[in-house]
Amino acid sequence: MRTPRLLLAGRTLQAGPCEFDGDAVHHLARVLRRRPGDAVILCDGAGSAFEGVIEMLDGKRCRVLLERPCDAAESPLQLRLGLALLRGERMDYALQKTCELGVSHIDLLITERVEVRLDGKRLTNRMQHFEGVLAHALQQSGRTRLPRLAAPQRLADWLAGLQASVSQQERRLILDPEGEALQRGGPADGFILASGPEGGFEDGEVTLLAAAGFERVRLGPRVLRAETAPVAALSVLQWLYGDFAG
Repeated sequence: MRTPRLLLAGRTLQAGPCEFDGDAVHHLARVLRRRPGDAVILCDGAGSAFEGVIEMLDGKRCRVLLERPCDAAESPLQLRLGLALLRGERMDYALQKTCELGVSHIDLLITERVEVRLDGKRLTNRMQHFEGVLAHALQQSGRTRLPRLAAPQRLADWLAGLQASVSQQERRLILDPEGEALQRGGPADGFILASGPEGGFEDGEVTLLAAAGFERVRLGPRVLRAETAPVAALSVLQWLYGDFAG
């Protein structure tokens, strides 16, 4: 049986007893149906994870004896995704699957064809929901590091912020059905991927991205949905440069 993994974001983990309450206790007892004596893995979302054994578990609190650190299941690639806001379950799917595939940063983008409008309380609630989606994906996939999620921003503002973080072996890609086929090029230790909304980027946005060093690439002859394209692209990059081939 696969050992379940729980995220205790913000906690400092070390060998020894670790006591906690809240939603993690409910998930462990009611959803996973674990009992004292069962194995569990706790992670902090910042790269640390420990294997342990449940010592006490009731309706409100849990105590786990942490015994040894776990190997990380993080990608060797730095994968940053600029993801245009999508509607409803499409957004959840894109966040969940790209987290499973090892993305390290997700920057939410507002582009010309984005139909989602988030502000005020609605923005706060949706960001909390998105963080929850990523947390569950981390637990399911065995990762130890939670992707950094940035609040929605305009495409031009995102590109301006990227200028300060240029790596010599960083490759920038736009997902574009009219681009060149995505193939292995020279050495790369990281990628920044720009993925558009339903209907794609406007021509002016593609021009703006190209001026910022982004290559236009496509994934085969078929047009992929907005929530499918970044998942397919990250899979290809993990195969060509990351840990899928190993």
